[in-house]
Amino acid sequence: MSSEILINSAIGETRIAHLEGDVPVEIRLFRDNDQSLVGAIYYGRVTALSQAFQAAFVDLGNGVTGFLPLKLLPKRPGRKPQDLSSLLHEGQKLIVQVTADAIDDKAVKLTCRIEIISPGLILHPFREGAFVSSRIKNPKRREELKKFGSSLNLHGMGLTLRTEAEYISLEELEKTAEYLVRHWRNAVDNRDKKKVPFLLSQSPDSLRQILREYGSNKHEHIIFDQPSVLKIAQSWAREFSPDLVSRMIAHQGNTPLFEHFGVEAELDQLFEKKIPLASGAWITIEQTEAMVVIDVNMGNARVHNDAQKQRFSVNSSAAREIFRQIRLRGLSGLIIIDFINMSAQDDAPHKVPVKSDISNLLGVIDNLILKDPVQIQRSNMSAFGLLELTRKSSHRSLSRQILSESSPVASVETASLALLRRSERDAAAKPGIPLVIKAAPPVRAWIMDHPQLLSAFTRRTGSKLEIKGD
Repeated sequence: MSSEILINSAIGETRIAHLEGDVPVEIRLFRDNDQSLVGAIYYGRVTALSQAFQAAFVDLGNGVTGFLPLKLLPKRPGRKPQDLSSLLHEGQKLIVQVTADAIDDKAVKLTCRIEIISPGLILHPFREGAFVSSRIKNPKRREELKKFGSSLNLHGMGLTLRTEAEYISLEELEKTAEYLVRHWRNAVDNRDKKKVPFLLSQSPDSLRQILREYGSNKHEHIIFDQPSVLKIAQSWAREFSPDLVSRMIAHQGNTPLFEHFGVEAELDQLFEKKIPLASGAWITIEQTEAMVVIDVNMGNARVHNDAQKQRFSVNSSAAREIFRQIRLRGLSGLIIIDFINMSAQDDAPHKVPVKSDISNLLGVIDNLILKDPVQIQRSNMSAFGLLELTRKSSHRSLSRQILSESSPVASVETASLALLRRSERDAAAKPGIPLVIKAAPPVRAWIMDHPQLLSAFTRRTGSKLEIKGD
């Protein structure tokens, strides 16, 4: 199945879409005024310790404080003390990495188990050994990569060969490993020459975050709609993943990138509760603070004359769409799916599920779980046809970014950035000519509060943008 990454660099935000077989399976937004810090490595300072939570609070600079569970301190030989807070003191300098962004009133989450990430491998500065991703199933390649990792001189550091390493030459992997080791040693050697706290490595810059996470040889193309961004990405790839350079291309044609590939249309209907299936069945998705509930409905589906085969067929197709929607919407936490009950006889007083059908459906689900890059755990099917999932997440879901909290309509920020995208298209038709548009008062106020976006608009289009209230 073909796989492509689309990168839309708009004013104020960068959007990415992952397509499989020309169908969007994942969409992410990276907004300039609300940058994700996941993966960023800081040289911070401990500001407080909690014996009750066995945690430390670490100042990362710029008013950001992170929460560090002390069980995530670097592993060290010997017996750990019962009170882990005794291992640190207030004011101590500490190398930490962000594992999850702040959500609502929660601080960003931190770890001291540092990972320097490239598309093919991960360098572990404080952990020795060579490890191979469990998703690489080929035993011959696993053994080859294991021996390769063990043969490298990593100066006391460790290495994990990621899933993408299966398709990258050992020569390129070795070059990348040498670069990462050199990069890290330079970063830590100079850390005491700067004022603490500060960013040590892996900038939260949106483009570099995207390339670290989505740069992979499994994608046929990584398509950019801005030539200047493509050049930056190619420069990054020459150091971290040379095999990617030839896969990075510019979008051709006058139709905007996301419109050309149908991603805008997908976004427009992404938060509909009811999603129809080709068979005539449908699924409904209800998202609450505590959990996500998904229901499968037979509707007018007519797939088989045999009722049992029809239930299995509808459940299987529903499962595929459910897991696509989970990735698209960035759903996480507890997810409960109510499948159509697969019973032996409709008129039996006690419906008995057919075990083989349940086993086959769980096999379909397990394959879908393997395709999701995010860790998912599932329960067994209950007697009522319910399946429980838990899905990890380190970034905000699309609903939190796009929808306002009070009602399921676009937030002011989303409406403002969409207006700038549309205005950029209008300006391209008449370059250099001032553009005057009308906007709702909240949208106009938001844009005026972010004058750097208007400056960026003028730089990119050559036109001055004036916004008047409705």
